[in-house]
Amino acid sequence: MFILAISSRAVPFSWDNLYGNGKQWPVAEDGRDTRILHQEAFKLPKGQFRFYPFQETPELEKHAEDHPYILTTRRRLEHYNCGSMSRRTPNVELDDHDVLLMNPVDEVGRVEITSPKGTTHLNVHLSSEVKPGVLFTAFHFPEIAINHLTSGIFDQESMTPEYKVVPLRLAVTG
Repeated sequence: MFILAISSRAVPFSWDNLYGNGKQWPVAEDGRDTRILHQEAFKLPKGQFRFYPFQETPELEKHAEDHPYILTTRRRLEHYNCGSMSRRTPNVELDDHDVLLMNPVDEVGRVEITSPKGTTHLNVHLSSEVKPGVLFTAFHFPEIAINHLTSGIFDQESMTPEYKVVPLRLAVTG
């Protein structure tokens, strides 16, 4: 047995008491886990929700005229974050390159994509999974440098970076 530090307190831990599927956080000081978290009450009184009206990101408003496309990034099952670990595994045989998903209405071949922060090149894969004017790619391939195209603007309500909304323009290169 050894001690597992959770938050500021230590919880007795052994492989035998993980039950086969692990423990559900939070774990009590006696080692019991929480099977259903909000069974009797919410952690915050009455599950305090806040409503904020939609506001377009200033990044899109500022660059709408010269960057008419919107890029959003995604994760792919085979890789984790920038792929620095997962691309060293056999997963790379399942997924070894990235493409830019684009609606068939916007059809082009290989493109140079440019945001206010930088430029990169990608092959296009036509897909009805994305709406016209929206471009979609992963960020697991550092050589493509997709993350260099994103801005440092923060959403003012959630205080998280707006990685998922990048204004772009295209130039067909092949």
